[in-house]
Amino acid sequence: MAPWGLHLTAAAGVLLLVGAGFAPAAGSDPAQEGAFSPPFAEPTIEGHETEDPCIEHSGHHGEEEPHLECKPAAGSMAVLTDGRIVYWNALEGTENIKTATAAEFGELSINDQTRVLDLAGPSWSEPQPDDGGANPEGAEPDELIPGTATRETHNDGALFCADLIQLADGRILAAGGTKYYTELGAAELEGLANSRVFDPRTDTWSQAASMNFARWYPTMVTLGSGDVFVASGVRKLIKPVYPDAPSESGRNVIQSETYDVDNDRWDYNGQSADRSLPLYPRLHLLPNGHIYYNAAGQVFNPNGFAWDELTWNMAASYDPVSKDWTDLGIPGIGALTPGFRGSTFSLMLPLRPDEEGRYTSAEFLTAGGVVGTSPGGYFAVPTSSITSVDTQQANAIATRSTGMLTAPRWYGTGVLLPTGEVAVFSGSNRDEVVGPGTGEPVGHVEIFDPETETWRSGATAAQMRAYHNTAALLPDGRVLVGGHAPIPTLYGAHQTLPGFSPNEGRDPTFEIYSPPYLFRGPRPEIVRADSSLAFGERTAIVTNVDASRISRVVLVRNPSVTHLIDGDQRTVELRVVGRNGRSLLVDSPPNGNVAPPGPYMLFVVEEGAEGPVPSEAAQVFLTKG
Repeated sequence: MAPWGLHLTAAAGVLLLVGAGFAPAAGSDPAQEGAFSPPFAEPTIEGHETEDPCIEHSGHHGEEEPHLECKPAAGSMAVLTDGRIVYWNALEGTENIKTATAAEFGELSINDQTRVLDLAGPSWSEPQPDDGGANPEGAEPDELIPGTATRETHNDGALFCADLIQLADGRILAAGGTKYYTELGAAELEGLANSRVFDPRTDTWSQAASMNFARWYPTMVTLGSGDVFVASGVRKLIKPVYPDAPSESGRNVIQSETYDVDNDRWDYNGQSADRSLPLYPRLHLLPNGHIYYNAAGQVFNPNGFAWDELTWNMAASYDPVSKDWTDLGIPGIGALTPGFRGSTFSLMLPLRPDEEGRYTSAEFLTAGGVVGTSPGGYFAVPTSSITSVDTQQANAIATRSTGMLTAPRWYGTGVLLPTGEVAVFSGSNRDEVVGPGTGEPVGHVEIFDPETETWRSGATAAQMRAYHNTAALLPDGRVLVGGHAPIPTLYGAHQTLPGFSPNEGRDPTFEIYSPPYLFRGPRPEIVRADSSLAFGERTAIVTNVDASRISRVVLVRNPSVTHLIDGDQRTVELRVVGRNGRSLLVDSPPNGNVAPPGPYMLFVVEEGAEGPVPSEAAQVFLTKG
């Protein structure tokens, strides 16, 4: 079978996936570059079949003026345990801005639509409610001057800028989000305290407990227990002045919380767990159970900065037991770009056991982005580095430079592949938040070789995707690429400037990238594997090839990505303790700190003549036992 397993056909002018194979671009070498499918999109808008991203409707929030109704773009996405994808929009309503974002968006914004995509058709369905459910608290706007803010109900509970994560049972938790309004003649937005859960068994959203603090741009990480840690975000973006809490004015949310999954309760972690962090801080669970902050996040946004932002240059770790932070030093001292990195991915490379089966260190790859805290640099950088954390030495860090990207890249989404390689997608060469619509898109994939620690160029996508792009590993080893929901050009209205990133509005299309390993010949297959694993368990995996040909067995956490982050993105290499015929005996992770309970894709990897080749994944759950 061709590596795509799909081909495209035109139906009503829209490209649809319907089965079989198609050829890579002429002149390309897919064994080196990989290859993209043609783009495809949801075929209808509210039942109207159209190839266009938007159609005109009459009436808008009870008004008679016509407006554009558009297909949602994948600003956030998660790969469900049944292989489907749930995703939701970003910046919904910007296509209706006529002159100025600041003056109009507080009223024109809309709660973002969600969709479930089944690639087997493909087919799309709308969860209920399709906007994820509005803010249940009905909180009043946090006004500077009482009585000066508008109070719309159509945009008081947007999923935009919530974080999302996979719970241990395969449900999706989204925390935070956006409340829009107009205050003193200008658009304003606030973070939400509420959280909500998507259940893929029923395709429904339900409200979960509200956090103790409202958050816009927070980051969540699953702890070894299966509970969820959340930090940062901002309470109010444009005018972050709080008469009721003067000490919290002009900065992000410093308080952290932990979600007790079993009891549906958010608990404040106390003052010792407070820390100033950037928006969407790059946080990761270390194999000793601590949470690592990799001195990276989002900056400017446009005013989500803090008076103490210089502290963001310091890497740190949080101990959930003692509930306090430890400074670890500034990563990259002596390298080309030390300290804080904005709008870059931060990705934990595969966790590998030592000879005794222990996981005692972790390495984190960052590349591209801009240098420095707010307002940061406008031009993207090509530098790339790996920071290692030694959990046996009090989480001591050390940073080394790697080969550079082939092109500077702001807002590139990194995806860890089952072979240990890393692919980075989309973005632009300049900051599209500082100057929306003034960047040049970066359309080609770049692939990181963990053996040589160098980057090489891959295939080029058909669609250029800058701000709010997404990419996620699929169970068959391909990567689903989507998104692109830009801020209107220079904070005016959407228009593409000649030679710059596309900015005619949001892009609802997807593309599927087949990495080079899918062109290296036959793939191994998992014939039998347990669908549920307990920690510290020994289990057998049966393949269709002699076990001696399998070089590694890996667990990859089901992806859940937004704004370049997936707090739980991790690959864990399992220790192989026996081989017999076509059967491998492996040890599951020793505890939840190495691999938190929840859904994982299990791959076996064969060392082929041209390089590693992964199987398709078996969906498994790690349980507490």
